[in-house]
Amino acid sequence: MAVSALRKPDPMDVLSNSWYHLRLSVRHPQRVPTWDAIVLTAASPEQAELYEWQLSRAKRMERIADTTITMAVPDPQGARIGSGAATLSAIRALADYLGRNEPQVFLDSVNGEESYGSNIVNQLVKMRILLVHAGGDSKRVPWANPMGKAFLPLPYLAEEDPDGPVPLLFDHILAVSSCALKAFKDKGGLFIMTGDVLPCFDSSIMSFPDDGACVVTVPTTLDIATNHGVIVISSTRTNLCGSHKNLDIVEMLLQKPSLKDLENNGAIGFDGRALLDTGIFAIRGKAWQDIIKLSSASPRLISELLKRKEECLFFLQLLACRCPNNVTQVSLYEDLAAAWVSAKHEWLKTRPLGLELVNALGDQKLFTYCACPPCSWSAAESCSSISPTRCPLDNKYQAPSKACQNWTGMFDEWQFG
Repeated sequence: MAVSALRKPDPMDVLSNSWYHLRLSVRHPQRVPTWDAIVLTAASPEQAELYEWQLSRAKRMERIADTTITMAVPDPQGARIGSGAATLSAIRALADYLGRNEPQVFLDSVNGEESYGSNIVNQLVKMRILLVHAGGDSKRVPWANPMGKAFLPLPYLAEEDPDGPVPLLFDHILAVSSCALKAFKDKGGLFIMTGDVLPCFDSSIMSFPDDGACVVTVPTTLDIATNHGVIVISSTRTNLCGSHKNLDIVEMLLQKPSLKDLENNGAIGFDGRALLDTGIFAIRGKAWQDIIKLSSASPRLISELLKRKEECLFFLQLLACRCPNNVTQVSLYEDLAAAWVSAKHEWLKTRPLGLELVNALGDQKLFTYCACPPCSWSAAESCSSISPTRCPLDNKYQAPSKACQNWTGMFDEWQFG
C-alpha cells in the first residue's frame, strides 16, 4: 500500500487490506499462506469450551481455513499460571493433539519424564502457529469476562457487509495476523498476539530474525511508557524508526519504569520517546526449537508452579496477606522474554522457574522490530491513530488518548483490559 510521505496511513485502509488478505488466505491457501494452527489460551475449562465454539464459528464464516488446526487451552486446574507458562502449556497441548490424531507422530518417555519424539518435534518446527492470549480478566469491562475480551464486537468495517454479523475483535486480529505470515518465509515458528488489543499496522512488511525471538515495538511518549513494558535496544542500534528491514538486539527489559529508570537505561530515543512492548512476539529457528523442547516438560514445570502457589497461599493466609501474582506466575513479557536477554538472567534466576528458563532458552537473542511508518513522517505523525475515536462500548465520540496518538490499538480510555 503506497502512502505519500506527507500523509500518514489511514488505519482503516490498513485494516481493510488485512481483511482482503485474510479472505484470500482462507479461500486459496495453496496460493496465499495460512496458519497451520491457531491456539487460544483461556482462563478456565468453561471459557475454553466457549472459545472452541467461537473458533468453529470463525471457520464457518471463512475467517479460518478448514485445514487449520484450532484449539482453546485453559490454564491447568483453572489456576492462573501467567502468559509465559500458558504459552508452554498451549504448545504442549498442540503436541498432544498431534500425537493423538497423527499416526506418524508419537510421544516418548525419557528418564521417567514424558518428552516429544523426533517426528513430533519435526512437525512442530515446520508449523506456522498463531497463539492468542485471551485468558486475562477485564477490569474496565467486567461483563466481558465470561465471553472473553477477544470476542467483543468491534464494528470497524461493518459497513462493508451490512447484512452480515458485526465483526469481533478476534476477527480483526485474525485479519492483521494473516499478513504476518509473509515474514515467516515458508518456515515454521510461533506468532503471539494478545486478545485485548487491536494493532492496526501493516504486518505484511515486518521482518523477523531467522534464529531468535522478536518483539514488536512502537515509539510512545514517556507518560505512557512509565505505565507499560519498555524495550531498550542495543547501543549499536539503528535509527529508532528506520527501514522496516531493521532489527535491533534488545539490551534490557523494563516494566513500568520511572523516568529516572528510562534515562539511566538509555531507553529514551533521539525524539524523546521510548519503545513500547506491544505484546506481539515472533519466535523462529533455534529459539522456536528451544521452546518446543521446553514445552515438553510443561506439565512438571506447571505442577511446580502450582505447588509454589499453594505454599505461598498457605503461609500468607496465616499472615492475612494476599499472595502476589509475580511469585506464582510466569509471564511471557517479563520471564520468557528475559531468558533471551542476557542482562536479565541473574534477575530471572530468582523468579519462579527462572533457572529452567535460562538453561533452556538463554542461548538465543531477543530482537525488536519497530512497527511504525518510515521516518520521513514527523515524530508527531509517525504512527497511525483514529480521530475522533468512537468507543464501541458506549457509542460516544471522544478525543483520541495519547496512547492512541502513538499506536492504534493501545487504547487508553477503552482498551479492553
